[in-house]
Amino acid sequence: MNNVLELKKIYTGIQHQLNNLIPEKWESIYLYASVTKQFNNVETWEMYFYYIPKGFIRKNPVNVYEVPYKFNVDEEAYLVLVDNLCNTIKKLYKVYTETYNKQWTNMVIGIKDEQFLIEYNDENLLKSRFTNQDRHLIFKHKYLNIPLQNFSKKDRKTILDYLNNEEYRLIFDRYFEFIPKKQVQNYIEYEKENQEIEDLYATNLVEFKEKKQNFLTIMINKIKNKRNVKDIIEQS
Repeated sequence: MNNVLELKKIYTGIQHQLNNLIPEKWESIYLYASVTKQFNNVETWEMYFYYIPKGFIRKNPVNVYEVPYKFNVDEEAYLVLVDNLCNTIKKLYKVYTETYNKQWTNMVIGIKDEQFLIEYNDENLLKSRFTNQDRHLIFKHKYLNIPLQNFSKKDRKTILDYLNNEEYRLIFDRYFEFIPKKQVQNYIEYEKENQEIEDLYATNLVEFKEKKQNFLTIMINKIKNKRNVKDIIEQS
């Protein structure tokens, strides 16, 4: 497959995976991912995302890792789905590199008002004077619109230092597209009954209309069932 088409397929998959990880109506989603190459080209990945719940009054951002506690869903099964999203981001890195013969080190994905935007950066994270914790603070202020006064004095200084430094504000590359309204819903993605969880971003998309069970519930039950079958086999 043409690499540009493969990238488009991955972008669409990321949209669906993010949407399907949120068990309530949302207004916007922002995801951060980074990769640093250590000695011997060992890759260290970091990923987190937040969403803003939909409502007449603006609500506080929800961290993806709060979802199991906030909605009383199986944490272990939910994190399998989060890991699957991380694997898709890793595939994006690989295909992007093969397509454009250049590498990004960190990126932000934003979905809002039926718009999908990715901002790629190529900062040298290993040599940067900003830590991963610093970047998380900057992300919260810049993309989640958390006011500066909500941070400590030390954290405010770090954020302003970053934002006022042109070196760090440069965007390496961008991708933008409009999302059709019909796509901003929960979907089940499958090709056949025994398809692996890791293939969630693949082809056929079927809208799930049964209100009693959303995508998240179905996938968590599927993971649980696989785990139960494995336990039975091991005990026999």
